[in-house]
Amino acid sequence: MKKLYLILFLTFLIISTRGQSTVQVMNALTGQVIEGVILISDNFSTQTNAEGIAVLSGFREKERILFKHSSYLSLVTTREKIERQGKVVLLAESPIRLDEVVISANRWEQTKTEIPYTIKTISAEEILHYNPQTTADLLGTKGGIFIQKSQMGGGSPMIRGFAANRVLIVVDGIRMNNAIYRNGNLHNVISVDAQSLDNTEVIFGPGAVIYGSDALGGVMSFNTFNPKLSTSDKFETFGKIYSRYSSANFEKTVHGTYNFGRQKWAAVVSSTYTDFDDLKMGNNGQEEYLRTEYVSNKKYSGEDQILQNENNRIQRYTGYRQFNILGKLRYRPTENLDILLSAQHSQTGDIPRYDRLIEYNEEQLKYGNWYYGPQKWTLFSGRVQYEKDDVLFDKISILAGYQCYTESRNDRKRNNDWLRSREENLDIFSLNVDFGKSFDKTSELFYGFEGYLNKVGSTGISTNLLNNEVEEIAPRYPDGSEYGSIAGYYSFHYNISKKVIFQMGSRFTYTHLQGTFANRFYNLPFDTFTMNNSAFNGSLGLVWHPTTEWQINIHGSTGFRSPNIDDAAKVFDSEPGNVVVPNPDLKPEYARNFELNILRSHNNKAKMEFTLFYTWLKDAMVRRAYDGLGQDSIMYDGEMSKVEALVNAESATIFGANINLEILFTNQWRTRHDLTFTKGEDSEGLPLRHVPPTFGNSHLIFENQHWFIDLFINYSGKLAFNELAPDEQAKPHLYVPDENGNPYSPSWWTMNLKSSYKVNPKIILTGGIENILNKRYRPYSSGIVSPGINFVVSASLKI
Repeated sequence: MKKLYLILFLTFLIISTRGQSTVQVMNALTGQVIEGVILISDNFSTQTNAEGIAVLSGFREKERILFKHSSYLSLVTTREKIERQGKVVLLAESPIRLDEVVISANRWEQTKTEIPYTIKTISAEEILHYNPQTTADLLGTKGGIFIQKSQMGGGSPMIRGFAANRVLIVVDGIRMNNAIYRNGNLHNVISVDAQSLDNTEVIFGPGAVIYGSDALGGVMSFNTFNPKLSTSDKFETFGKIYSRYSSANFEKTVHGTYNFGRQKWAAVVSSTYTDFDDLKMGNNGQEEYLRTEYVSNKKYSGEDQILQNENNRIQRYTGYRQFNILGKLRYRPTENLDILLSAQHSQTGDIPRYDRLIEYNEEQLKYGNWYYGPQKWTLFSGRVQYEKDDVLFDKISILAGYQCYTESRNDRKRNNDWLRSREENLDIFSLNVDFGKSFDKTSELFYGFEGYLNKVGSTGISTNLLNNEVEEIAPRYPDGSEYGSIAGYYSFHYNISKKVIFQMGSRFTYTHLQGTFANRFYNLPFDTFTMNNSAFNGSLGLVWHPTTEWQINIHGSTGFRSPNIDDAAKVFDSEPGNVVVPNPDLKPEYARNFELNILRSHNNKAKMEFTLFYTWLKDAMVRRAYDGLGQDSIMYDGEMSKVEALVNAESATIFGANINLEILFTNQWRTRHDLTFTKGEDSEGLPLRHVPPTFGNSHLIFENQHWFIDLFINYSGKLAFNELAPDEQAKPHLYVPDENGNPYSPSWWTMNLKSSYKVNPKIILTGGIENILNKRYRPYSSGIVSPGINFVVSASLKI
């Protein structure tokens, strides 16, 4: 009888809805259906179901219907127009949302309205719109991140006065920073393929509680493509082919992605190949930046030939090649269990180090060769995520990883027969176990454990280019050295009320490093080194929502960076006439940070975000003259050089502010502005090396269902001679002389245009003009001069 009633009810429901007018609401960019969209008129209201469908029967044909959703721009239309346009309504995502979902804060999904950290996200759509050549260029599109480049194959992010090994790179949850990440500028971020990213999240300020050592200035968390499961019984496949060309360095890029999916398993493969030629600088600017001459790269025959540059705006030699490949396999047998296996590899060709190739010695070019050998990075990882309502956890993630990393440095002074090559090979093992536990609707606990181990291989040889004779030279690092860490952490999240959220956390980290110096090459007063360090870090944060349009974050945190192998045990020439030697007494450095973050949204039409931060760095590691060897100079690679080392300065302070403003004029027109100001000095009153000048950008954006057009300006302030760090003052070839002949970094600004056009759901064309006014400028601390006018075109085809 019950079955009969059910059949009759369903029959009645079908008959009653047959012929009813419906509408399906979808995301204008992705085509995904949107659940929970409210439809409102003067006399009736309803909302879309899980399939994005709502019944229109309650609305009159010509009355205005408001489509409203917290994550999308509102739209007003009529039933008559909806039926005429195929019963589909497309909504554009709101560019001024406050409730973005992020993962990096506690390694689990949360909305930004719940956490006190300052976090900026870069979506796959933004990557498509702005067409960056490398991941470093991608980061540079976000306010608050300044990019330095020693060579074209590089890009060292500066975040809140920190850079290199003081900011942490995380790829799919695994820390990329290793034992030889240096204090100087790094180019490792380019190993991550920008075309294979789902999204990127940048945490500003210390992230030590969740991520441990190195996360002083911030954390850059890159999330690559995950395999997509089928939503039906059918086997689903989809993919993308993409190509790009840039005129300033004759860039040729080809990329392909393909996804295979069933309901329980899926796989994705992604690959990118890029070829860059020498970079052409702008026409209008400082003459000191021109490349008037260069050493010929023809086979060395006993004497280097210096050639006059036919086009002194071409930066010879800067070109390089890169190849990336990614593969992932996902298996989800039940709703509660998700297993992911991943492999990714990145490899470059030789990368010329341009800032060394333009050095002069007694008015003649100093080097015949200086290049990084192929940089190879491979990551294998496995992740298991399991959800179960248990006493100890509701969800658990186990992530294991193995990285293999290779880099080398190759240099030869002009007219010298010997090419020096120093190569490093690292094996890196890591394990992360993370838990999440909700006690009720108001409180949640995140906790976990982390361990990693770096094994460092380092060799050095010198090759005679005339007779191929080979001899061993001192390696850059102690061969066979090790660097490892174990840690445990927790983070507690508590809703004090509907308007106030409290978050606290702490972490204990223990690090160990050891090795043996190759003292047959140097007369050091020590043969081995062993360092054991530990740190207890914490954070306290408060999120206050006075109204639905206000969010005020107050956050205090501490950070920690233990000396790694590069800090404590390397020997290298930092600049002409100086040599950095090991300091076995080097201590960890600690950061204490306080920040205030205020967000204000107005009527879904404007958003303002203001952040003020102050960081005190204790025992800061800085490079200074060193007397630990009992002599102020030693012979290094045939040149008497002044001895320096990383030492612990008494303290350093960094403070600054960031302001971001977005205004929505209409659903299609908006503007965005971002400005970052940072200052920092050590206890001796000397400027810090990685504090950039004031910088920012301003955008005017038009966007509809087919077009995205962005006209924007990038700008950077000036740094006078007395505002440069001492080691930057010692590099006059990178700067411009002031009225007193001292080097300084000039201000600059560029005008740019980026656009994309969605021809149909499968084809997207993208183009742009960078540096429209063809200005010649060099960003602070960089060796490479930025591109002149650059025409960029690309095409993306979904398959």
